[in-house]
Amino acid sequence: MIPDYPLSEAELDELEQFLTSDATPEECMDIAMLDGFLTALVIAPNTLLPSQWLPAVWGETEEEEMVWDSTEQMQRILGLVMRMYNDRVQDLHEDIDAYDPLLYLREHEGQTIPILDEWCTGFIHAIELDPEGWRPMVEAEPQEAGGLLTPMLLYGTEEGWNELKDNPALADRHQDFADAIDPCVIGIRDYWLPQRKAASTFRRETEKVGRNDPCPCGSGKKYKKCCGSGEKLH
Repeated sequence: MIPDYPLSEAELDELEQFLTSDATPEECMDIAMLDGFLTALVIAPNTLLPSQWLPAVWGETEEEEMVWDSTEQMQRILGLVMRMYNDRVQDLHEDIDAYDPLLYLREHEGQTIPILDEWCTGFIHAIELDPEGWRPMVEAEPQEAGGLLTPMLLYGTEEGWNELKDNPALADRHQDFADAIDPCVIGIRDYWLPQRKAASTFRRETEKVGRNDPCPCGSGKKYKKCCGSGEKLH
């Protein structure tokens, strides 16, 4: 069973090193992007199965799929990702005061500046997995629900990056947008909460799954031909 407690600093470092290593496809998410991605999944209008979103974490394409060195490596990394997901479920649905986005930081003129691009890009990737579900918010007026996505659209899309580049006054509000991440996430959660089922923590007891049983990731394949194959993630 996957533990319920959050990842330690050492485990976050371990996951970050793996995600940015040569063992993953070139488009694999980094840890900040993954956090934005998981946050969006947890507060989204519809709950997606891990089999629907895990390929996006690795950056799989038709030309490049995720290939694992061993079953042990796969189970270790999947366990870390799912614990990170479960921690976001806990924070955003049970203990909102504990929520704190995982952002990269940089030093500039003696100040610590949060980097928003990776986190917001991950958030947008999650929206792209369910565009119809998110459409009412994406198309809403900025002064209404649509405004909740402003930081994500500015820092997580090419259109937003161009807007920041062409509008220095907007770029000067960087810290304001960083400070808006938390309330926007909470607002998005509250907006979709009435229509979605209560988020449930995914617990996968892979050690107890028989090789001919359905894979617990939700792919519909037998375990031995899916996560138990030790070859690649479906």
